[in-house]
Amino acid sequence: MPALKQPGNRSLQWALIILGWFLMILAPLIGWLPGPGGLVLFPIGLALVLKNSLWAKRQYARHSKRHPEYGEWANWAMRRKRFKTRPPLPPLKRDLLRLFRRDDRRQKLP
Repeated sequence: MPALKQPGNRSLQWALIILGWFLMILAPLIGWLPGPGGLVLFPIGLALVLKNSLWAKRQYARHSKRHPEYGEWANWAMRRKRFKTRPPLPPLKRDLLRLFRRDDRRQKLP
């Protein structure tokens, strides 16, 4: 959106930042309802805030440098140009998947 970079559209930029924060706050409240409502609202709100807030971009860059394996996932989810394929699972996710893995798949049932 090149129109947002013009100085006259600061009010639109602030409105999008406020809308993004509102969607991120609303996501856990909607999450308990049946359906994927909360899962959809949070990334949309995060994308709005990251696109329009310099402070949020700096925080995101700092955290993605500190935890690069999770930063790659966020970049892939936001469809950044240099992340065309899905990155490997971070160790925490891999550990959780291993924790809830079923070991009895290859065993013969009586």
